[in-house]
Amino acid sequence: MSASAAHRFRYVIDSEPVPGAVVLLGDGDSHHLARVVRRRAGDAVEVIAPSGLIWPCAVDDPGPPAVLRVTGEPRPAPAAPPVDLWVGLCDAGRLDLIAEKAAELGARSLGVVVTARARRVPDAAAWGRRADRMARVAEAAARQSGRGTWPAPGALIPFNHVLSQIVPEQGVILDPRATAPLAQVLRARPHDAPVALLVGPDTGFADDELEAAAARGIAPAGLGEGMLRTETAAIAALALATTGRMQGD
Repeated sequence: MSASAAHRFRYVIDSEPVPGAVVLLGDGDSHHLARVVRRRAGDAVEVIAPSGLIWPCAVDDPGPPAVLRVTGEPRPAPAAPPVDLWVGLCDAGRLDLIAEKAAELGARSLGVVVTARARRVPDAAAWGRRADRMARVAEAAARQSGRGTWPAPGALIPFNHVLSQIVPEQGVILDPRATAPLAQVLRARPHDAPVALLVGPDTGFADDELEAAAARGIAPAGLGEGMLRTETAAIAALALATTGRMQGD
C-alpha cells in the first residue's frame, strides 16, 4: 500500500467532484464518519467517484450531514485485473466472504451460477436481497482496500448460459481431477490476457457440466490434492489469477 493510500477512510459519492468542491455525505456515511471513526474538522478522508478516481478531502463539518471539501487532484485506484469469477451457489455467509475477497483482490466481475448440484436455490426476491448484501460487502471491502471499482452479482445465472458467455480461450474451470495445476495453466497465458474462472459448489460440477465446458474449449485446472470448499477455492483461484495480471495496454 502506498503512503498516500494508507490510513484513510473512504466514502463513495455519486458524481464527479472538482478541486475545492463541497461534498455532502448521506446519513449512513455521516454517522460512520462522526460516530464510528470519529473524524473531526480538518481530518483527511477520501471519496471514490463513479469514474473510480479517488479524491482527497478534508472534513469541513462532521455534521450530520458530514461536509467534506475536495483538497486536491485525484489519484487513480489500483488497476483492476481482467479476471471474472463465476462461482457456484452456496450459503449466504460464504458468498459474502467471496464478495469481500473478490473486491479486495480486484476481480472485474462476480457472478453466481446455478449448477446441477446446487442446493436450495432461492427465489428471485430472496436472491435479490442476498445479492444486495453481497454488493454492500464488496463496496465496504473496496473502500477499505482503496479500490475504485468492485464486483457485484446480478441475477442467478444457469451454468449453460455462463458457458455461452465465456470466450473459450479465457475460461478455466476448476476440477480436482484435472492434471494441470491452475498456476501452470495461468502461466501459459499472456500476463494481460483476460481470465474467466469457474468455481463449482462444494459438491463440485456434475460430469455433464465438465464435459460441456470441455466441448466449449474451456481448460480444466486443479488446486492441488483434496476437496476445497467453494469459498476457499474461489479465493485461492482469484489470488493466483490476479497476481501480476493487469489491464492490457
